[in-house]
Amino acid sequence: MAEQVTSYKCPACEGPLRFDGKTQKLKCDYCDGLYTVEEVEKLMAEKTAKAEAAREKEDARIDAANSEAASYGGEMETNTYVCTSCGAALDTDATTAVTTCPYCGNPTAIAGQMSKAVKPDFCIPFRFEKKDAIEALKKYYHGKHLLPKSFTEENHLEEIQGVYVPFWMYSGIAHANMKFEGADSESYRKSGREVNAIKTTDKLGWSGTQATVSSADLGEQFEVTETKIYDVTRKGDVRFTRVPADASTKMPDDLMDSIEPFDYKDLKPFSMAYMPGFLANRYDVEKEESKPRVTERAEHSAADEMRASVKHEQVTEKNRDISVDIEKTEYAVFPVWLLATKWNGQNFLFAMNGQTGKIVGNLPIDTGKAVKYFLLLTAGLGVIFGLLSSFMMG
Repeated sequence: MAEQVTSYKCPACEGPLRFDGKTQKLKCDYCDGLYTVEEVEKLMAEKTAKAEAAREKEDARIDAANSEAASYGGEMETNTYVCTSCGAALDTDATTAVTTCPYCGNPTAIAGQMSKAVKPDFCIPFRFEKKDAIEALKKYYHGKHLLPKSFTEENHLEEIQGVYVPFWMYSGIAHANMKFEGADSESYRKSGREVNAIKTTDKLGWSGTQATVSSADLGEQFEVTETKIYDVTRKGDVRFTRVPADASTKMPDDLMDSIEPFDYKDLKPFSMAYMPGFLANRYDVEKEESKPRVTERAEHSAADEMRASVKHEQVTEKNRDISVDIEKTEYAVFPVWLLATKWNGQNFLFAMNGQTGKIVGNLPIDTGKAVKYFLLLTAGLGVIFGLLSSFMMG
C-alpha cells in the first residue's frame, strides 16, 4: 500500500525547502526565502489533503496489481510512496520517514511513518550544517600522532548525510543500598617509648599500626602511620530524567552513546517542519528492548552518587543492592551527521552530534609510529629508573 507523503516547496518560487540550522528556519536555496516552522506547518496541512488524494489513487493501482499477481498464485510485496511534487513512485525501507525524491529533488516526508501511533514526542533540530561536519572531521584528524600520514592525504569522503536518529528517553528512580569500607591514615613521629605504648584495638571501629622496638631503641624517633577503618552504609533514591538510548538498529550503539550528551534546552515538540533536508528514521527497536541498557546506566550512576557521599581518604565498595524503576518513556529524534570515508580498502564511519558538534569515530593506527613511540617511552622510563636507582644508592 502506498503511504501519504508531503513535500516541502517554497511558497515564492516552488524550490525545495530545507531546515537551516543557523537560522532555525526553513530556507529555500533558490530565492533565499526563510519561513518559520509555524508557517510551514500551515502549508503542510494543505499539502496533506493533496497527498491523501494521491495515496488513494496509488492504493487502487497497487490493489489491482496485487489481484493480478494473486491470480497467478504469486504475491506482490511493495513499499511504494508517491511524490506529490512530480508524481514519481518512491521505494524505501519500512523505517524511512523522510527522504528525497530522486527525480525532482524535493524533500519528502512519509507521513504514514510518523503517524499518531509512532509520532515522536520531541525533536532537537540541527544546528550544524554539512560544511561544519566536513570541517569538524578534518580537525578530528589533527593531533592524532599515530594516524598514518597517507590517511589524511588519501582517504576519500564517500558519503555525508544528516539523519534524525530515533531515541527513547527514560525517566525513573534507582533505589540504592550499598556498603563501603572507609579508611583514613595519619602519619607522625614518636619516640621509641611512645611507639611501644601504642595498642591495636577494634572496639572503636578502627585499627592502628603497632610498632615493636627493643629497649636499646626506646630513645630513638620512629615514623608511625595510624589507620582508622570504618564500616559505612549508604541508602537512598536517585532520580534520573530522560536518559537516552538510540532506537535504530541501523545506528551503531557505541557511536550514538559516544556523541552524547544532547542539550535538552533545545528539546522541542515534534514537527515534520524540522525534517526537510535531512533523512529521518522511525524506531525499529521497541522501548522494552532498550530498557536493560538504560537500567545498567542508571545503576552505575546511582552507585557513583552513593560512592561520592563517602568522605574518607580510601573507599572500597563491599556490597551493592540497586533496583531501578522506569516510570516514563518518551520518544524523540536527535540530529546526527554521519560521515563515511574509505582508505586502503577499508571503510571508516564517523558520527557528529548535529546540535553540539561533538564528533567520534575509529581511526587507523600507523604500526611503525606506534612501535617508535613505544621504544622511545621504554627508553625514557629506563633513564628515569636508572637515575632514581643511582640517587637512592648514592
